[in-house]
Amino acid sequence: MKNLLLLVLSCIVCDAGKRIEVPEFKFEGLKIAVHNLREAKQFYGDILGFRFTENEQGILLQTGSFPIQLSATTAKNTVRYHQHTRVSLTLQVPKLLPAIDRLRKKGLKFLESDLQRNGVGISIPFTDPSGNILHLIEVQVGQTQPIKEIQIYNTGVTSGDMGRARTFYQEVLGFSDWSTAYLPAALPLKNPDQSFAFMLHYRKGLIPKVSPSPEKSQMALVFTTKSLKLVKSYLESRNVRVEELEGFEQLAFQDPFGNLCFVEEA
Repeated sequence: MKNLLLLVLSCIVCDAGKRIEVPEFKFEGLKIAVHNLREAKQFYGDILGFRFTENEQGILLQTGSFPIQLSATTAKNTVRYHQHTRVSLTLQVPKLLPAIDRLRKKGLKFLESDLQRNGVGISIPFTDPSGNILHLIEVQVGQTQPIKEIQIYNTGVTSGDMGRARTFYQEVLGFSDWSTAYLPAALPLKNPDQSFAFMLHYRKGLIPKVSPSPEKSQMALVFTTKSLKLVKSYLESRNVRVEELEGFEQLAFQDPFGNLCFVEEA
C-alpha cells in the first residue's frame, strides 16, 4: 500500500481521461472558530496559560508548536463529544490529576468523570467556551524530557471509521504513516518532508456532522501547498467539493466526516 501511494504521489492520476497532477499537502496548524473573542482570550490566556498576539483574523496563540488562529464566528460549536466526529486539540501536562484540580478551580468543565487510557498515557476531554473539544494528556510512555507547564501535544481527527479516514487523508491528501503501533485506536501521520503532522483517532459509534459554512465552522485543520489552482482541480477530480473564500487566499473543503479543512499557498 505504501509503495503504491508513493508512486501515485510522485506521478499523476487519471480522471475521466484527464491527467491531473497530484498536489503536495503539508499540515500547517489549526483554525479555531470562537463565538466571543474576549472570552477566548480569558480561556486560552488566563486559564490555559498561552500567550497570544492579535491580528486581522482575531487571535494568534503563541504555542511554540504549530500555529493556532482563533477567529470570531456567530455560533458555538454544536459537535457532541459522544456522538459526532470532530477535529480536536490535545494539550500535554506534567501530571494529569493536579492539572484537573487546578483547572476545575478556574471553572473548566470536563466531559468525562473518569480518565481515559491510551497508547502513551492517560487523558481527559473538555471544551472551550465556544464548545470546541480539547484534551489534557499525561504522557507516560516515551516521554524523554520532563515538561513544566501546559504545552501543545498534537491535534487530530476522531471518527467512527478508521478505514475511511485513512483512505481520505492518506490516499487522497497524501499523508503517510508515522507509526502503526497504535492501530486500530490511533494512527499518527507524517508530512511529505517526514515531519510529524497530525493524528487519526477511532471511536466506535461516532457519526459525521456536516459542518456549516467556513465562516461558522469550529475547529479546522490548515494545510499549505504550492498551488491553490492545482489543489482545486485535483480535489474536484476526486469528488471533493472545494470552496473559494472571498477576500482570502485560501480554499476550504470537508473531509468525509464533515470536518472542515483549509488550504493556503506556502
